[in-house]
Amino acid sequence: MSYLTKLSRSSGLITLAACSAMLATIPIDTALAGPSSPSSYQSSCRNISVAGATLTASCRRRNGTYNPTSILIRGIYNNDGNLRYTGSPTAASSYQSSCRSISVAGATLTASCRRINGTYNPTSILIRGIYNNDGNLRYS
Repeated sequence: MSYLTKLSRSSGLITLAACSAMLATIPIDTALAGPSSPSSYQSSCRNISVAGATLTASCRRRNGTYNPTSILIRGIYNNDGNLRYTGSPTAASSYQSSCRSISVAGATLTASCRRINGTYNPTSILIRGIYNNDGNLRYS
């Protein structure tokens, strides 16, 4: 094998190793973890509100009437002033213990959450995986 052939093959391995090393340094956004499907309840529910980690709404049934319903928002926590998903779709949410001014608009949860230094940060996150099942809020 010639020197140029060996150099060509080794530079390909070096390039592969360099690309792998660069990919390993890209941070993973934990806000994308958790239930992966977007919520759809907001298209067939009204009077949507939140109290702590409980999402409440009046959702349309197949017969056209509306049913009052609620569900616990799962898997969201406060990470130094930012709402994030825990990565476990069944984990209880804990953000409500360190966040204030909690509200919901459609499928977006908004709050002011305490940072480690004691200040508060305005933050929001898309609530994922909740849908209207004949007038009842459910997780997909």
